[in-house]
Order: sequence, then structure tokens, then C-alpha cells
Amino acid sequence: MTNKMKKIIISLVGLFVFFILIMTWFYPYSIFSIHKSYSFTPDPVVVEGYVKDLNEFKSSYEKDLEELRTNSTIDLTTDQTQHLLPLFEQDWLLSKEPVKLSMGDLGNILFQVKNARKTLLELVAKEDYKKEQRRYLVDSIESLLSLEGKIVDIKTGKAESRKTLKIQFGNLHVSFLNNFMMFEIFYERSRNE
Repeated sequence: MTNKMKKIIISLVGLFVFFILIMTWFYPYSIFSIHKSYSFTPDPVVVEGYVKDLNEFKSSYEKDLEELRTNSTIDLTTDQTQHLLPLFEQDWLLSKEPVKLSMGDLGNILFQVKNARKTLLELVAKEDYKKEQRRYLVDSIESLLSLEGKIVDIKTGKAESRKTLKIQFGNLHVSFLNNFMMFEIFYERSRNE
């Protein structure tokens, strides 16, 4: 092999590696991407407010749960809420720092959202809520369906640019926070019969 041929091969390999690196940077979930992950940076002020609201809710909820354990009455709403809280306590929702989210992470988030939706659907079937309470519960379920759609859009949009992903993850983050508020309203209304 001549020197000229070696230089051509090295140039082609270098060009290919450069192409892969550019695609990985600009299109993190593309077929050409080496590490299919995106580093999401949330708004720290929004996260701080969310963490405060979540902690207040958990403090109140823990009292309700303790009361449920000491009483002989069964309150499915309070009982099932303990299975829903992990959805709202995910690291990427609570972190003020950038968080890397891979396709596997998106799959896990989607799985948790689907499980939460199933739990709420079971509450619809098993509990006899008043009209207003049921409306808030249905709104929360619809919000979870919307979350599922947003996650699936990110997972299937493999050729999305970094700029588009920033918008999609920002919208997903805010949607999770809004879903928590809807669930919190439902929970409070169901407790104040």
C-alpha cells in the first residue's frame, strides 16, 4: 500500500469519526450517536418550588398514612398514594443539576407513569368518589396519558436535535410538576369529605 493510499484511508476514517462525533453532539438519540443520552438541565427555581411543595405534601401525607395504620378503617386513596409518590420523587425531577437521561431511563420513566395510571384507574373502579373528586381524579389520569405521549414522542423521535430535545424535556419536566399538582388537589379533595 502506498503512502497516498494510507493518507486517503486515514482521512476517510478521520472524516467518519468526525461525522459520528458531530451526529452524537447535535442528535443525541440518533442511530449514529455513540452514547444515546441527553443531559437535561432543569430550571433551579422551578425545582426548588417543586421540592418545597412535594415535601409539604409528603409531611401531610405521612400523618394521614400513620392515621390509616392506627385506625381500622380502609382508605384506598391514602393507601395507594404511597405507590404513586415514587413517580414524583424521581432524581431528574428533584435535581437542580444537569441529569443525563438515556433511552433506558426514558423507558423506566414511561413504565412508572403507566403504573401510576393503572393505580389511579383502580381507584376509579374501587372507590366511590363524589363528582368533584372524581373529576380531579380523571384529570390526573388524563395528565398521565399526556405524559406517556410526551415520553413516547421523545423515545421515537430519534433524529431530534439537541435544541428540540431541550424543549421536549423542559415540557416533560413541567408536565410532571403539573401532574403532581393535579394529583395533590385530588388527594386533598378526597381527604376533605
